[in-house]
Amino acid sequence: MPVVKVYNLGYDVTTGIGELLHTTTVRHAFGMIRREVANPVELTILEDRIIPLALELTRELSGAWVEGAGQRSVGFSFRAVHERDHWNCAYCGRSVSKTPACEALLATVDHIVPRSHGGESSWLNLVSSCKECNNRKGARTPMEAGMDLRFEPYDPAHAYRVGGQVEALPVPAAG
Repeated sequence: MPVVKVYNLGYDVTTGIGELLHTTTVRHAFGMIRREVANPVELTILEDRIIPLALELTRELSGAWVEGAGQRSVGFSFRAVHERDHWNCAYCGRSVSKTPACEALLATVDHIVPRSHGGESSWLNLVSSCKECNNRKGARTPMEAGMDLRFEPYDPAHAYRVGGQVEALPVPAAG
């Protein structure tokens, strides 16, 4: 399934200019439309279904709540790591939850470089993981465990993810 871009209020469809807040899944995008939090602004047809490619929020979000809005933005917490990773396991790609259908899909946060190897709790060293993958990896690095990361972690204060690619935020010119 494609990734849906979520823009702040004021996105101009004709020019493509607007404040990209984050990306999300098609399922979550439909939920945002149903809750009237966002309106679809770009649509496509996939397997005989109309799905959104881009959404525009129905009200403007201040920069304090925007993922990737700069130094003032996202507060660090384990929940914020899951939000950044769209509640997907960084190793197997399955959806994780605080209340999963099965114990293996329980949302956990994994230290890429384990704390026992000197790894710290930071945006760049933590990823969302299902309990099964986290237990399988144990106190090893992904390379030692033979597990690949499906995406690289990033600091939301300095970058954002678009379609699986991490894009750096522009640094304001000193002046």
